Amino acid sequence: MLVAKLMGQRETGRMNMFDFVVAITIGSVASSHLADSEVPMMGALVSVATIGALDIIFAYLGLKEPKARRIIQDESITLIENGQIRYDMLAKTMVNLDDLLAGRRLKNYPNIHDVEFAFLESNGELSVIPKSQARPVTPADLGIPTEYEGRPVVLVEDGNIVLDNLERNKLTKDWLLEELVKQGAGDVSQLAAVILDTKGRLYIEHKHKKTANGQDAR
Repeated sequence: MLVAKLMGQRETGRMNMFDFVVAITIGSVASSHLADSEVPMMGALVSVATIGALDIIFAYLGLKEPKARRIIQDESITLIENGQIRYDMLAKTMVNLDDLLAGRRLKNYPNIHDVEFAFLESNGELSVIPKSQARPVTPADLGIPTEYEGRPVVLVEDGNIVLDNLERNKLTKDWLLEELVKQGAGDVSQLAAVILDTKGRLYIEHKHKKTANGQDAR
């Protein structure tokens, strides 16, 4: 767990080929002690630490040196270019047509004519760039002004007040309790969650009720 934490969040997300090999190697070395009692535990720990350290070094090189990054990590490969399927790249990457079509559908672009480019990324995921006429209409396209929405803040979680979030948003515990009483939710211990959105509304969810309400609290 410690080694995985030091190696960074990328190791726990979608992995590229290098990360996959590192993860498999660490798992194999770590399990060798459990499978064979004659393998010293200290030796297994040293091996795991060494592999983890090498991965951190390679990751740092990848951040600082583009040439090293290209050696360590696979580059993205174009599977659809200008709306045309690159069958030579499908063969090179051993991706069949069904997988490509499924990947497009998962990105909500089932029609090949709607796709300008599709790339197989280094982590094995398919990314799609649609043609301009196939992109969803946005408020900017219609000239509609929008407000910054930010991110909602959890003030109560599983019956406990999250004091850090109150402080970060310059709110007090007394203010929160008063607002909860106004909305008929004075017993904090019975609340599954209380979330403050960027418009100042509190969304309250009770532990034993599946419904939530949102009222203006500011």
